[in-house]
Amino acid sequence: MEHKLMSDIETPSLPDLRNPVDQGAREKRRRRRRSRRRWYNRALRRLGRYNWRILLLMAVTFSAAIIMGGLILAFNARTQVETSWESLDRIWTALGKKSGTDLTLTDFERLRSGVRDLNQSLGSARKQTLFLRPFTFLSGDLITTFNMLDAAQELTIAADDMLAGLQPALFSLTGGAGDERVTAQFSSGERVVELLSLGRGRFASAGHHLDAARAIIERLEPTQVSPGLLATVDGLAQTYDDLADYHRVLLASPDLLTAALGLNETQSYLILAQNNDELRPSGGYLSTYGWMTVRNGRITRYDYQATTTASPNPPPNSLASQVQIPEWWIQYQEPLYAAWDSSWYVDFPSTARMAAWYYDNGSNPNSPVDGVIGMDLVAFEYVLQELGNVYVPGYDVTVSGANFRETVYTIRAAGEGHKQFVAAVYRQILSDWLRVDQEKSIGIRGALLKALLEKHIMLYFLDDALNDAVRVLDWQGAQKPAQDTDYLLVADANLGNKANRSVKRQFTYDVTIEDDGSLSGSLAIAYDFSERVAELDPAVGPEHGSTDYRSLTQVFVPAGSTLTRTEDLSGPPTVVNTDSHTAFVARMGVNYNESERYQFFYTTPPLVEPFGSFYRYRLLAQKQPGTLSDPVSVQLRLPPGARTVYTDPMPAASYSLEQPVLEFRLSLTSDQTIEVVFTR
Repeated sequence: MEHKLMSDIETPSLPDLRNPVDQGAREKRRRRRRSRRRWYNRALRRLGRYNWRILLLMAVTFSAAIIMGGLILAFNARTQVETSWESLDRIWTALGKKSGTDLTLTDFERLRSGVRDLNQSLGSARKQTLFLRPFTFLSGDLITTFNMLDAAQELTIAADDMLAGLQPALFSLTGGAGDERVTAQFSSGERVVELLSLGRGRFASAGHHLDAARAIIERLEPTQVSPGLLATVDGLAQTYDDLADYHRVLLASPDLLTAALGLNETQSYLILAQNNDELRPSGGYLSTYGWMTVRNGRITRYDYQATTTASPNPPPNSLASQVQIPEWWIQYQEPLYAAWDSSWYVDFPSTARMAAWYYDNGSNPNSPVDGVIGMDLVAFEYVLQELGNVYVPGYDVTVSGANFRETVYTIRAAGEGHKQFVAAVYRQILSDWLRVDQEKSIGIRGALLKALLEKHIMLYFLDDALNDAVRVLDWQGAQKPAQDTDYLLVADANLGNKANRSVKRQFTYDVTIEDDGSLSGSLAIAYDFSERVAELDPAVGPEHGSTDYRSLTQVFVPAGSTLTRTEDLSGPPTVVNTDSHTAFVARMGVNYNESERYQFFYTTPPLVEPFGSFYRYRLLAQKQPGTLSDPVSVQLRLPPGARTVYTDPMPAASYSLEQPVLEFRLSLTSDQTIEVVFTR
């Protein structure tokens, strides 16, 4: 029923239910859509008339504009970084020319400001090039550049943290005055240790950033790096190694200073006073020796004595079998004495260990010793130049840096016990040094630092951690291994006089890189004993031994080298092979007012290593302790057709002959290195 009634109701049609206004609006919208479609179709027809190549060109041009903009930003970023780096390098170079104790708090702030500027430039460069990081797949150099930026910033932050950790100690040492020099008053050693301990938090933070930098550097692939970036990648890795070494020392510095300065217990040190006018492989003849004790950063007791068969007390004869003298060295009837005044080692730690063994086993004063200090005549002259005049009681003599050697050799010629006089001078130098004013104390410490850098003072400790610290600072006089690099060290042992100040040595090293990466070397050693120089030397004359110079010389080259021939030697040299070096041992010399030249020809194992898609040659030329400054001329012959990518230092000259030749000139005031990267 209900269904029927509902069916009887008339239902209006759909249009009748619509609002007339809505209906008109919908009609307008339909017309607009038809108009848009007509415009779109016309646009498509018009676009269709253009060649598709033009459209592609427009797209490429647009992309190129974006890329060029990015490259400009990248170039600007790189310029910023290079400018900051050059500024920091200038600061570092300027500081390197200063004596360590002439450094001021202002210098420290300049250095830290340079590090921070570099860090800011690196951060800015990373931000400016951030949008390019998604496109690193396009270029290996792009990947490397971003990784280098990241690693460089981590290293820079680490350096800043290390400097920040040092700041409290430096502030205390300078009294907070910017122009006051760093005085390093070790009498306040406990306070320095406390302030270094305060900086350990920043040192630890530096360690985290160094770890992050190492992880990034290890990901860098030299094979994917272009020539322009290869040297930078290598430099970055070297910077990490250097900072990691310094960081390790800084982190341990409170404990190291506590031990070295005797803050917890008295330390005893043996002093080897080396006469480098009579040169020995690791410095000079031990004509005198001394000892001192240190407590709370102060020298509490000290003495110097002449070296004789009974001074210091020798070990018992039952220990003589422990001294193994090489067959090629001077053979002593009593081998025990060879352990004291006739060391054949170029490596000072080895000489120091042997001397400490001799001293301790002879039950000498304050034995066993905690360390050994080697100090030659040049070092004492440096100290005297700063100390001024020193009056020597008992001799009624005043010595200075200018007349020290002349006074010693005048007394020696008169037969008045020059060793005892030298010992008395050294005792008085220590005595006067402990009483000098602040200004002279600063100068003396600068002289000591100079002597350390030039191997006129060398340090050895029985504590391994202290030894590691002086190794990092390069104050140990250690001979470095030569298993994977070219190497050169010439060590004379004077056999008869005191003429080494007047005998001039010069080395000429010609080296050819062979196809397999091995080297063919020719080393010429020239001696010049000029009368013009010798007549002004108080150590030269018949009263001081033979006027002719004779030496038992060791020539150290890379391990595994083969001697092929020699020229001008009186007999065949002895070849000594060890795991770390090969040595050619020969007797050489020069007569008074004459010159001589000796040559060694040899080949090495393959030492030129692949370096990415290039090759790298490295030479380490080490200075013999006790020498002044031997000049070295190196001529490096690259393979035919090779092209130089990078050299450090820059060559003095280069030639294009049958093969490229690079010439370097070095001065062995300290150890020197050469690095050459080339492509074939």
